[in-house]
Amino acid sequence: MKFKEVIKDSFVIVGYSSAGKWNDDIVYPIPQLWDMATKFIGNNINEIVGVCLPPRSDHYFYTCGIEIESVDFFKIEKGMTLHTFPEQKYVVFTHVGPSKKIPNTYWDLWRVFDEEGYKIKEGMPEIEMVKVHMIGREESEEYEMEIWVPVQ
Repeated sequence: MKFKEVIKDSFVIVGYSSAGKWNDDIVYPIPQLWDMATKFIGNNINEIVGVCLPPRSDHYFYTCGIEIESVDFFKIEKGMTLHTFPEQKYVVFTHVGPSKKIPNTYWDLWRVFDEEGYKIKEGMPEIEMVKVHMIGREESEEYEMEIWVPVQ
């Protein structure tokens, strides 16, 4: 499985958040948060972003929304959250295929992550990024998303 190292500048995400739990094939409540976040799609939005804290955990806090440069950019609605993250080094993997196969990609990426000797940077989010043109194509073989894992 191929990957690349990237330094991501600090960023702010606004979206919908919830505590969640990984339970076999169910990743509650991630699909519902992604459905809510798709309402952000507009002319100035290139991708939907999900952040998960802590990475590689069966119990997590997940936010799905968009990156913003300033709070004035978008009206923050009731029930939305805003989070700021500092600059961080990430290892970036790409998932290609139907969304139901994302758990398989995670199994593969964690194997490679461990084999390469990477260590998760605690306190930093795991990030999932999907280009807007992929929304609605989640069950196609062409569906693509990036998975960013914070490293020390």
